[in-house]
Amino acid sequence: MSKRLSFDSGLCNRSLKQDDIEVVRMTHWRERPATVALAAAILAAAISVFDRLLPHDVPLSLLYLLPMGMIGSVASRWQVLSAALLCTGIAEYSDAFAWSASAGIPRDLLSFIAFASEGLYIREALSKRQSERRNIKLLQEENQARREAEEQLSLLIGSSALAILTLDGTGLIIQANQAARQMFQEGACGDESLLGIGVTTLLPALGRVPHRSHPERPVKTMMQTQGFRRDGAPFLAEVWFSTYTTTHGPRTAAMIVDASDDLRDREESALEQLLNSSRLAVGAVAHEIRNVSSAIQLVQRNLLTTTPALGDTPDFIALQQLTSTLERMASVETSQVKRTATILPLQHCFEELRIVSQAMLRESDIALEWNVPADLPSAWADQQGLMQVFLNILRNAQSALASTADAKVRVDFIRNAKTVSIRISDNGPGVATPESLFRPFWAAPTTVSFGLYLSRAILNSFQADISYEPLNPGASFVIALQVASL
Repeated sequence: MSKRLSFDSGLCNRSLKQDDIEVVRMTHWRERPATVALAAAILAAAISVFDRLLPHDVPLSLLYLLPMGMIGSVASRWQVLSAALLCTGIAEYSDAFAWSASAGIPRDLLSFIAFASEGLYIREALSKRQSERRNIKLLQEENQARREAEEQLSLLIGSSALAILTLDGTGLIIQANQAARQMFQEGACGDESLLGIGVTTLLPALGRVPHRSHPERPVKTMMQTQGFRRDGAPFLAEVWFSTYTTTHGPRTAAMIVDASDDLRDREESALEQLLNSSRLAVGAVAHEIRNVSSAIQLVQRNLLTTTPALGDTPDFIALQQLTSTLERMASVETSQVKRTATILPLQHCFEELRIVSQAMLRESDIALEWNVPADLPSAWADQQGLMQVFLNILRNAQSALASTADAKVRVDFIRNAKTVSIRISDNGPGVATPESLFRPFWAAPTTVSFGLYLSRAILNSFQADISYEPLNPGASFVIALQVASL
């Protein structure tokens, strides 16, 4: 297409160069119609005078074609016809032939036709010439704009960090940028081109897109699939693609991102969360075991007080040793869960929380009242841990509001001098025994109490805390964070 555009552009440039002087002259004449008409009238009058003065055997009627040509270059059609009629009358008046109906009418009719034809021909020729000039100039501007757009598009695709592929109707690669070559040829020998390779060997799922059977219905979507490099190494690919139809058949444009690092980071993050949750769970069990061990030791001391002789019995000594061993095994504390507290911009964190909470509560027909200002400060916290705490509280509220009419969850933000508080409240039935909320093995319901116990442990790991405030009706949980001084 670029060659065709260059060829067309060359023709346009040559045409303009050849006709440049003529076009300038034509434009100069047509911009002064009154002057041209006056000059034509003077010329017609001069011809008439000479026609009357010269001998009768010298015919000058054909000379009236000159002023008619001048009139035709600047006048409209009806003006050309009027000038032809006028020139016919002047020629008939100036010649030496006597006028009669049998001879004068045919002579005047032929003169009128000649004058009018010549004027109209010149007018149409010049108009067509000017129209061609405008079309050539417009075509040249369009070609220039198209070339600039092609250059910009080529530069954008070539310098893009995204791997971009263009496929034909059979799934063969017909265009690939530098990023695509680097992505698929990583680890391969040489620098072979991707052109002409079937996309099914690189992205099998993309090769199965059913656009070839329905070209009138384009597909525009995104998918996450497994890709393969030229050396066969697999990787996780995120593909944004769309199908379209050209004069050469169906086409597919695809933008590809290597998401292998994101998958690794996500899996490592999930493993770290699992380990932290496991440590918290073990810490909760250890805490209860230590409480039981302390109770057993208290009972032992009471028995020794009432019956001192038991202290020398082998069974009692073995019981003391077992209790001490059990207490040492339960020395795991929830404080061993190490979370790195950083300066967290709460604005970004609450924007994500609002998106997640709206989607979660909307599924249960629960209204969300969001009373959080736009200018939030930064606080010391761990983003993942804080998000887990928020989601746990919202999930508990969602369960508590399952049987509540006009269910509503409200989020308020309170700022103090050194702390910020986030209150999450609902209009549910409330909590019957709030004193047992943060105990890990509260009898009913265990999942709620254990989740709140883990939430408090997570918050305590970066010097934050959570508390319960009763409402009538409903319940309210307040999370307190330390403000980060910048």
